Amino acid sequence: MPTRRHLLAAAGVATASAGCLGVLGDDGEPNAEGSIADAADDDDTQTVELGELSVQNNHEESHQVQLAVEAGDGMLHLGTYQLESGGSSTTIEGEWNDEPGAYRIHARLDDGEIRTASVTDGVNEGAECVRVLVRVDNEGALAVWNGAGCES
Repeated sequence: MPTRRHLLAAAGVATASAGCLGVLGDDGEPNAEGSIADAADDDDTQTVELGELSVQNNHEESHQVQLAVEAGDGMLHLGTYQLESGGSSTTIEGEWNDEPGAYRIHARLDDGEIRTASVTDGVNEGAECVRVLVRVDNEGALAVWNGAGCES
């Protein structure tokens, strides 16, 4: 399995217009709109089931988003998603649905920087399952939203 270092190298070379966690504050804290915070440190100890991972584009222009899902030292998923304008979305299936883990999301929007976030940031400590939505908002900025509870 590729390591985080391999992901960062591949993401930089793979495509000049790939996808990033953009609604993260400059100081690594969540913004007022509720997106998850930048997880710059490797202090992820809470494990949860990643019940759903989706990408969505609400902007009037098409965008490309590159996503990676990491658990521990292993990369579980690396993919690039071309999202058409005005509400196109897709749900991403992967190995993370099988068991709880300390999952981190790496994302990049078009030719922006790669950002990293833990799926448990801002989620109650007792949460067992988290859903994540990576969304290009109507202003063209990337936001990563998470929520506890995976009931249908």
